[in-house]
Amino acid sequence: MSLDERLLGYFPRESATQPEVFTGERMTSAMAGQIAIEHYHRYLFARSFCLGKDVVDVASGEGYGSAQLAQVARSVIGIEYSGDTARLASVNFPRANLRYVNGDARSLPLPDASVDVVVSFETIEHFAGQEAFVSEVRRVLRPDGCFIVSTPDRDNYAPTGSPTNSHHVRELSRPEFNHLLGQHFAHVHSLYQRPLIGSALVAETSAPAVPLVFERRGPDRFEACIGLPRSLYIIAVASNAPITVPPNSLYIERSDLDTDAFAATTHAAHLEISREETRIARAGLEVRTAQLAATEGQAQQQEAALRQALEAKEAERAQWEMRAAQLDGIAGSLRLFLRSYLPRLRQHFFGR
Repeated sequence: MSLDERLLGYFPRESATQPEVFTGERMTSAMAGQIAIEHYHRYLFARSFCLGKDVVDVASGEGYGSAQLAQVARSVIGIEYSGDTARLASVNFPRANLRYVNGDARSLPLPDASVDVVVSFETIEHFAGQEAFVSEVRRVLRPDGCFIVSTPDRDNYAPTGSPTNSHHVRELSRPEFNHLLGQHFAHVHSLYQRPLIGSALVAETSAPAVPLVFERRGPDRFEACIGLPRSLYIIAVASNAPITVPPNSLYIERSDLDTDAFAATTHAAHLEISREETRIARAGLEVRTAQLAATEGQAQQQEAALRQALEAKEAERAQWEMRAAQLDGIAGSLRLFLRSYLPRLRQHFFGR
């Protein structure tokens, strides 16, 4: 398949300005690294099917993928089970040809035969009723429309004895996934996805579609095989019309892998400096704590001395108040005596 030139060249990477917190249930713009690479690569792959088409993104989540497709599609509807997430997506990605609605993947809020492409990545494993979901997708697709869908390969993603993903209700193996799609679509083309670190050799002209893969399988061993071994995810393109699949694709996050070791060494040095600074700060804190304890002890002694002095002053004041009360009593008695007996004494001595 030769790609339309409108799909080549530079274009924006869509990302939410108000990302949701990553809980493990859905990818958000708060995440980076492997999980972001996996999800963006799927949407970039789907982009070539959406040029000038009416598209539905089921389980659109935070909305970055729907916005990525809206760059080339005629229209995009993002359908999300969480109403709050759908409303936030509308705030993060206002586009004239894009809208987000609240809806269930097993009962799509769309008319029959109303869209050209349905995209749904890492959705089907999150619920029961998977048959109902694929049947709904078939219902809303136009006769020559296509369904681009991904899911973890249970045998590689969660082999027996490994931890399970608590958000997954039913994971599918490759045969189960292909059988489910084959019940509803005449043509199913599967691709396999696996994040990796390595090197790419790409032919300048046409080459066999299935690559020759070399993988290091230990400190002193390589493995050579045809096709991508131990891939974690299956991406399928399903349609009742013949499928023209785009070329195999590579997602390159960056090419400077050697800087990882330098970054790790630099980080370790900064960490050691930080530890030493922390040790010095802790020692200073201990000295200051001891000084404060000593100061607190002195303050407590001074407070006790002041309290004793205050208590002595209070006792002295109480004594003076008692003496003043006694003198007031004597003065009152003297005044009473003078008022009662002085006239009598005056009459006795002076005859008046």
